[in-house]
Amino acid sequence: MKKADLDNDPNIVDFERGLSQDQKRLMTPSVRMTSSHINAACSTFWKEALGHEPPTMDIKDIDVWEHEDYPGLRILPGVLPLEAQILFISQVLHRDLANPLHKINLTADHDLTYPPPSPHSSLFSYLPTDTPSTPKSPSQPPLPMSTFLSRKLRWLTLGTQYDWPTRSYPRHSPTPFPSDLSALITALFPAVTPQSGVCLLYGSKDFMPVHRDVSEQCQTPLASFSFGCDGIFLLARGEEEAHGEEEKRNRVLPIRVRSGDCVYLSGEARWAWHAMPRTVAGTAPKGLAEWPAVEGEEERYKRWKNFMGGKRLNVSCRQVWEGSGEEVMD
Repeated sequence: MKKADLDNDPNIVDFERGLSQDQKRLMTPSVRMTSSHINAACSTFWKEALGHEPPTMDIKDIDVWEHEDYPGLRILPGVLPLEAQILFISQVLHRDLANPLHKINLTADHDLTYPPPSPHSSLFSYLPTDTPSTPKSPSQPPLPMSTFLSRKLRWLTLGTQYDWPTRSYPRHSPTPFPSDLSALITALFPAVTPQSGVCLLYGSKDFMPVHRDVSEQCQTPLASFSFGCDGIFLLARGEEEAHGEEEKRNRVLPIRVRSGDCVYLSGEARWAWHAMPRTVAGTAPKGLAEWPAVEGEEERYKRWKNFMGGKRLNVSCRQVWEGSGEEVMD
């Protein structure tokens, strides 16, 4: 489907375009999250991440939307201001990606030489032509970093390291969930104590198939943040939950999520089937699309400028264990 068709598709929930009359009958703003609440959460984030207050930001009250067919679903369009989005991306793709204790999809087939630990450690400190990774198969050539980061990197796990082959979480984790991201998320959503995060990096042709998040051993909500290019997020009820032909036709809810949006899943929606079939290329907001060569970092990362211009980063944060079931090893 072309971008123009997505822009005009009346079935897609698009808060920037506005809701159709049919969508308004099913969706309502349940509460407003105030600018002071968001600003306080950002202040906590900055102080934990950088040790000082954030810059002055354009933060407004936002509506928190619910859908009568999906109890527990809450959509927060534009909850994170641009500056907070950029800092969030930087903490994940600079600091956390450069930590070898955080699993990535490529380490199964490549041995990567990580940069020395420092406050500025980043895989983006390599030149795009550098080859710090060695294939485990002698028949495969080394990957230049441009290919490694721009085309092959798919996911990164934070905190308790999700095991993709077994679809489970280990009881012992060498990595606590990043304290600054945790501070932001818990300040926004007091019911969420993040213990694990799955960071998915999408190019224009990448997608996430239909699945359910059922590996966690508790029922607390999940907060999923979007950064970079727009995505089409699908939420679906099972066939057993739909009655009649019309309900079966309407059991899939497509939502256009933009940079800075959050989809919050609790209650019944926490276990719903969902997918991300489409990334809308060229829609990353100005100022963020240039990442990592953003304001103040233009010279350091000039060779990687516009990395996020064609990417979408989704970070879903969840509690894994009831109470203090997780054990973080020293």
